[in-house]
Amino acid sequence: MTIAVAVVVHDGCVLVGRRSHDAVDAPGKHEFPGGKVRPDETPEHAAARECLEESGIAVRIGSLLHRGSGRSAAGPLEILFFAAAAIDDRAEPLVPFAWTPVAELPGLDFPAANDSVLATLVHGGS
Repeated sequence: MTIAVAVVVHDGCVLVGRRSHDAVDAPGKHEFPGGKVRPDETPEHAAARECLEESGIAVRIGSLLHRGSGRSAAGPLEILFFAAAAIDDRAEPLVPFAWTPVAELPGLDFPAANDSVLATLVHGGS
């Protein structure tokens, strides 16, 4: 299964949410908005759609930041992380998403598949 993720950066902050504690996969972990790529869409479209559905933030998808892998209850995952920018940078995200300062990312508990993207963000990328 392929998962597309939008890494939305704005004004020194990144759009980050937290999974519910009763989620099947990665309960209580922090995450960037994203989800399954449907058979009729590109990964870029999936990242934008999932971001809007989950966070209420419409985005423009940019370049591929990282291609990773992981596992879910449904099996192996290919995870595509895309750079993204909010179309309306004044929009407020839906709970549980929030604009999180990049400097706070190291203190949050993300799944291991996010490590490369987090390192890039914290050390001056994107």
